[in-house]
Amino acid sequence: MTDVLRIASSALAAQTIRLAVTADNVANATTPDYTEKQAPFVPMNPGVSVGAIVDTGQGVDLTNQMVNLILAKTAYEAAVNVVRTTNQMTSTLLAAV
Repeated sequence: MTDVLRIASSALAAQTIRLAVTADNVANATTPDYTEKQAPFVPMNPGVSVGAIVDTGQGVDLTNQMVNLILAKTAYEAAVNVVRTTNQMTSTLLAAV
């Protein structure tokens, strides 16, 4: 079960970075010469991490940024559910012992 928690915590950490990059993009959308940044995920064993922050060289598309925010929210919810379920399973297992 520790791998499950490691995967969930790595997902939360990666989404936190992705959310920060998205927030920077939105905050700087009207800044002259600012170009959109991305935080690509790198698969780990177990889990996921963020690679280098990449400058796309393109202007900020606010529609894409809103999609990124929705994806981050969904990923956070999924990771929190994994942690909750793992906690419930551990409690049930310990109660049976």
